[in-house]
Amino acid sequence: MKNNSKTPLILIDRDGTLIFDNKYHLGRTNDWKKKIKFLPGVINGIKKLKKIPNIKIYMVTNQPGVAIKDFKLLTKERAEQVAQYIEEKLNKRGAIIDGHFVCGHASPAYTKKRSEYKFHKKLICNCTCIKPNYGMVFDALKKEGLKKSNTNIYVIGDRISDIKTALKVNGKGIFVPFKGEKEEIEKINKIKNKNKKSIYLAKNFLDATKLIIKKEKR
Repeated sequence: MKNNSKTPLILIDRDGTLIFDNKYHLGRTNDWKKKIKFLPGVINGIKKLKKIPNIKIYMVTNQPGVAIKDFKLLTKERAEQVAQYIEEKLNKRGAIIDGHFVCGHASPAYTKKRSEYKFHKKLICNCTCIKPNYGMVFDALKKEGLKKSNTNIYVIGDRISDIKTALKVNGKGIFVPFKGEKEEIEKINKIKNKNKKSIYLAKNFLDATKLIIKKEKR
């Protein structure tokens, strides 16, 4: 079956991929809107992707800050508000996406790594929506009425969790490096040889979009 007989579904990470990631946990203070800055190539890249027939694009983001008690303002509702605002800013600039999904849980592994914080126990879990799990992928499929078998799935992100999400659904993982994340590149290189056809190390966001456009033109 040729690529163009399937619906292309693009899932894009938020922090460090669409917008600058300053480790801030957007939404934990009331001035969060001032801290949003789109990364180079994002607007132009999404515009180019939208020229692909029938393409669907979603922003998917892990937001474990919602589970941190210390961030009293960063509730599930606030996290949703932040994501909606970013989506609207993209759309206003002509970079149209079809929606977004937010996971506000924290994995047990994350809580151990961030032991300086106190967490809401009810929000600590290994749920299916936390990347590298694939819950948000299936949320997008369900929303669009698609099946994995008739969809070309691409996951673009700056972390190995994004790439592993793609691998779990037999999709294409496209790694876009973010400044100062050398550890993530090292992690990707360790699994790349075993998954050469399923992993692409992009130079930047525009390079990631060029790969998708090329594959969908076949």
